[in-house]
This record gives sequence, C-alpha cells and structure tokens, in this order.
Amino acid sequence: MKALWAVLALVALCLGACQLPTNVATKRVDSLRSAQDTCLRENIAQFDDRTSDARQVGRFVAMSCSVQTEKLVQYAVPYATRQEYAAFQNDAAVRATGYVVSSRAAAS
Repeated sequence: MKALWAVLALVALCLGACQLPTNVATKRVDSLRSAQDTCLRENIAQFDDRTSDARQVGRFVAMSCSVQTEKLVQYAVPYATRQEYAAFQNDAAVRATGYVVSSRAAAS
C-alpha cells in the first residue's frame, strides 16, 4: 500500500512539474499582445486617409496584423474554434479603431 502512495506522489510531482507556470504563460500572452498592439499602431498611417470611417480603417489595420493575431490565438487558445478566432480578430479591430480615433485626435 505504501508503494502505491509513493508512486502516486511521484506522478503528482511530475504532473505539476510538467505544467507551465502561470506567470510565465501570462508574460508570454502579454508579450504577444504587445506585439499585436505595436503592429496595430504602426499600420494606422498606411490605411488612414483621415476621411474614411474609423471603424473601417480599424478593420483594415487589424487585417494587416493578422499574423500577430494568429500567434496570439495559437498561444492563448491552442485549439481555437472559428468563433474564438473571430473574437480575437474582432477585438483587434476594436482596439485598432480606438488607436485610429486617438491618432486623429492627436493630429488635430
């Protein structure tokens, strides 16, 4: 019986050691989100003519950063559904629209 408990304890330790620590995973997601934000901000000038609808410009900017969004989705949700991927892409478009509005306000 003691051998069984010893084996179970070893298995539990191994399983715990095999998991990525939460703070490391969080830092990686933060790093990927930062890369996506940088891409969104840097691509505004390429798409914004300052007369088009900010939401439309935001969608174009978000599409131009789809590589960064894809990396973020793959890490945050390894087996993402279409709906989950669409939610990440929509979030990028909303944030890009905010950056477009901020950029226009700063230029005024």
